[in-house]
Parts: sequence; structure tokens; C-alpha cells
Amino acid sequence: MPQQPESAARIRICKVDETMVDKKIRVAGRVIAYNSHTGLAVLLDGKFGLLVDTDLSLDEESSDWATERLATVVTMGHLERSEQPLAVPLMPAHAPPVAINRELVLRAILIVRSPDLDLKLWNSVLEEEEEYQESKVKH
Repeated sequence: MPQQPESAARIRICKVDETMVDKKIRVAGRVIAYNSHTGLAVLLDGKFGLLVDTDLSLDEESSDWATERLATVVTMGHLERSEQPLAVPLMPAHAPPVAINRELVLRAILIVRSPDLDLKLWNSVLEEEEEYQESKVKH
């Protein structure tokens, strides 16, 4: 019987932290900055950002999200901790302040442009899941 691939935990960008290092996660957000030389992108959700290494996930359709201003994407990959803080790609001059942990990077294995994804709904559903899981632990 073939092995099943490891599933990716859906998580809000604001909840990505050191406890998830070495885990496969799936996040959604808007690409606010991308550096084609380093392959690093910043995925934004509200006031929170996540560094994404795009090298493993680039294909002929990548230009759709890489060149579109604030493209909405769903990204799946393994979260890693960098030994040195990473350089954040140049952010647009009009960008709001964004909290980014420069030592955490999502090594993306898949980036899917998702223009119809409602990020508020995505976050709302995940927030309800978090609350449900917390209530199960308390009882």
C-alpha cells in the first residue's frame, strides 16, 4: 500500500511560531513583497507577515502571483528556523508596519494563486477551530 503524504495543518499567519518548526503547514495571505534574486516573499495577513522561500515551488504559473500586486495565495510547506535572521524583501513604501519573525521561514512546496479566496472567512473558520480545540482541552 502506498504511503500517504503528510497532511499540512491549516493555520493563520498570526499563529505561526517556533512551536511549529519542522511541521508542514498551510497558510493563506497576500504577497506584499517578493525578491526574485533570493526567492523570498512576504505573505501578509493583517499586521502579520511570514517569510516564504519560493525556490521549490516556482513553475510556469508563478508569474501570476509573483507579479500581481497583493496576490492572494494559499501556500503549503515546512516551517524552518534560520540560524541567522533573514533579509526581508523590500516592502512597498506605502506598506503598513508588519510584524515578521525573520528567523522563521516557510519552505514552500506549493503556492497556489487564489484570487477568489475570502481571507476574512479563512481566518474566521480557523479561529473557530482554534477555540473549539481549546474548549476540548479544558473539558
